[in-house]
Amino acid sequence: MTSNNVTSIDDGWYRDVTDFAQHTRWLDGTMSFLTVALIVILAGTVVGAGFWAWRRDDRVRLAAAVWTLIGSGLSVACGLLLKQVFREARPCLALQHVTTVQACPGPTDYSFPSDHTIVAAAFAAGLWLIDRRLGAIGTALALVEGFSRVYLGQHYPHDVIAAMLLSGLIVLGGWRLVSGLGLVARVTRRAGGLAEAERSSDQCSTSG
Repeated sequence: MTSNNVTSIDDGWYRDVTDFAQHTRWLDGTMSFLTVALIVILAGTVVGAGFWAWRRDDRVRLAAAVWTLIGSGLSVACGLLLKQVFREARPCLALQHVTTVQACPGPTDYSFPSDHTIVAAAFAAGLWLIDRRLGAIGTALALVEGFSRVYLGQHYPHDVIAAMLLSGLIVLGGWRLVSGLGLVARVTRRAGGLAEAERSSDQCSTSG
């Protein structure tokens, strides 16, 4: 059964943002674009940073990039499980007299937590493991992603906040766990062997 319960504070925040959206229609196209593009940008940054680390034989950063991709997948899986547990209706369905930028999803497309924000926050958290400057940029992009989900009328603020906390816990906490189990060391040794083989191949091609 779908739950329509929301706190009065969350209700007010959601209405404030969606009302703001109705007075800034010039932002609608930008927000609709960013809500998808930011995830692509963050994913590309993680992959690019991992490739850069591999080419430089930076095994720790490479392991962090690999773990970020794994942790992101785990975060999404946990988010999908939580959706089925809580079955919270989208605010555009649960609240009356709300006008949204994007069309409201169907009743079985649950609200809590925000999938888009989970992915963006997971990549942002992983970027902190790879490089602090990239992490700061990634966090800013993830915050914009979260805001866009409320601006477009798709999620309550608590859906976004919960998504960020979930991803941060899984990616950052999981990194400490896999590091403690020695899995990072295994990945870095394997990566080092692959990088050495690649360099040897390049040298043979050059000399040939």
